[in-house]
Amino acid sequence: MNKRNYNVFFHTHTVSGIVISVALYVIFFCGAFALFKNEFALWEKGEKFHKEKVININYDRLIDSLNNTYELYGRDIRVLIPRNHDSQEIFVSLTGSKDSLATDKAKEGTYFNINSNTYKSSAYYDFYSLGELIYRLHFFSQIPSIGTYLAGFIALFFLFAIVTGVLIHWKKIVSNFYVFRPKAKLKTIWTDAHTVLGMIGLPFQFVYALTSVILCMTLLILLPANYLYDNNQQQLLEDVRPMLKSYPLEAKVTEVPTVNTLMKKALTTWDDFTPQQIYFKNYGAQNMKFQVDGWIDGKEKFLGNGRVIFDVMTGKMHIDKDPYQVNYLESVEATIRQLHFADYGGLSIKILYFVLALITGFVIISGVLIWLEARNKKAVPLKQQLYNLNVGYIYLAICLTLYPIIAISFHVARWLPRSLDSSRQSILYAVFFLGWLALFLFFRYKRDNQYTHKYTLWIGSIFGLLLPITNGFSSGNWIWKTFTTGQYEILFVDIFWIVLSSLGILIALKSNLKSSKQTYTGVLEAYETEKATKIKEHKTYTENLNTIPMRTKITLLWIFIALGFIFHHIYGLATVFFNETVFIEGSTGETPMWAHKYRILMEGLALLFALFTLQVSKPWFRMVSLIWSCVVALFNVYHVITAIIYEASNLSEIFILILMAIAGVFLVLNLNEWRKLEE
Repeated sequence: MNKRNYNVFFHTHTVSGIVISVALYVIFFCGAFALFKNEFALWEKGEKFHKEKVININYDRLIDSLNNTYELYGRDIRVLIPRNHDSQEIFVSLTGSKDSLATDKAKEGTYFNINSNTYKSSAYYDFYSLGELIYRLHFFSQIPSIGTYLAGFIALFFLFAIVTGVLIHWKKIVSNFYVFRPKAKLKTIWTDAHTVLGMIGLPFQFVYALTSVILCMTLLILLPANYLYDNNQQQLLEDVRPMLKSYPLEAKVTEVPTVNTLMKKALTTWDDFTPQQIYFKNYGAQNMKFQVDGWIDGKEKFLGNGRVIFDVMTGKMHIDKDPYQVNYLESVEATIRQLHFADYGGLSIKILYFVLALITGFVIISGVLIWLEARNKKAVPLKQQLYNLNVGYIYLAICLTLYPIIAISFHVARWLPRSLDSSRQSILYAVFFLGWLALFLFFRYKRDNQYTHKYTLWIGSIFGLLLPITNGFSSGNWIWKTFTTGQYEILFVDIFWIVLSSLGILIALKSNLKSSKQTYTGVLEAYETEKATKIKEHKTYTENLNTIPMRTKITLLWIFIALGFIFHHIYGLATVFFNETVFIEGSTGETPMWAHKYRILMEGLALLFALFTLQVSKPWFRMVSLIWSCVVALFNVYHVITAIIYEASNLSEIFILILMAIAGVFLVLNLNEWRKLEE
């Protein structure tokens, strides 16, 4: 690679990485914790988990419980079972009824959870888990409409940064992997750590970047396919996701046959077949379908997804997807989802993903620190140095405070009572986001990256170590009890926090980086001295000029423009005197409101700015004056052009407009000089 291409890739890698660094860190850090969101939910509830009963669902009983509340005829019902059976809550969604005679309420879709033991339904937000909050923050779901797409674009930029990073290090990719110089200068330490850990997590990062782009930007990716389907999006979605296929509604039946026998038949279709998604299509209709989507044992086949469809009225079964046969479209989507959500390999794979996600977070942080150290040079202007330092404080304060606020929020989530229902979400949002903001502001204005790094670790780790104690006091689920009773999901969360917090304390104890507070103070003092010198030089320069003082000149120009508008109106009367009648048709004897608004906007504001210029010299006022003067100058230039085109004979009006345009230009130039004078 020649030097020019290397520089292009290097700067592209740096810029793309810095632009997305904060958002990307939030995505990876929250994504690491989101891997265990079901375990976190069980830990928060503190209830005994009957794991063995999740697969043995009585679907007839489930439908009966729904019939007591909803009109089911004509609806499609989707029942989602947790893939690894690590939750007792079954997700159920109902589409609106296709029956044209159905009530308005029946035509509305809804979704909720059903307990697999009691078959009692609960609204999705009746128990809002902190794990759910973190999971949704992972793809910015809290930002309405655009949050998921924003996460997708960030993943796209991350993919770009990965490719350019590999191109930069390609020639020395092997040798640099073994290089680590802990006693070298700070920039070298961060560079070595960034390179080594970046290469260790490279396959993981590439997979996550690619799968995130596809998952978050599916609609944008499928847009070109619309042309192949003549914008028939329903057909497109059915081909991409055959399980969503719908059927036209037929006549209503008096009685719906049992489906439990059909489920037993589906379970025996293939060995070790486990249902994951159950569909009732056109419930209560003559052509009602019972569809079972599931997986065979992952040890036999990585992409072993199968689908059987029953005609409920006749009991006939149709194998729609054989798990031992590959379907390209379904296999691609299934691969993407399994790789992204770590749905294969059990808890050990999730732990591995968690570690790799934290490594990626360190790669992101080290990249920011390399960027900061590379710009900590005497050749860089003091103002730019100050800006770079403040950017670093903001970036690290946002990123590193995530760890302590998650640990603190877990304490709050554990103590909140179940009876709060939907208000639980509001409390968790307030604690998490307001607490995160408070921690960010504290460490941001502390202006010491080493202090931020050390004490965010200490705060998060101390609160993390206390979580098993909080769990024991609030729910009675002490570690020894969860172990003896086989509540391993709850036990895992306690052990998870003990291990993570212990590592955090160990890192904090080993961190002996020097404080960077003096660096900021030194740069700030040097910048203030330089700024004071420049101001003094400017004042001396302006005092020695044999010219009108700046503010006086600006005031006079504002007054000149205001008078110009007044004279323009007077000169414009020449057209009325010599070409038209004085009385305008439709007049009532009163000046219309639009005329008052126009004169206040032009003459009044010009006089207002002239008046305030005599008394106010704040930076914000100088900027507002400059912006409005640009608007006035452009308006006057436009007015001159239109007057020449449409009123060429009115020479007096054109003359005054030209003077106003010139005055407007002078005003813009002087206000711009005034704005820069005391910076």
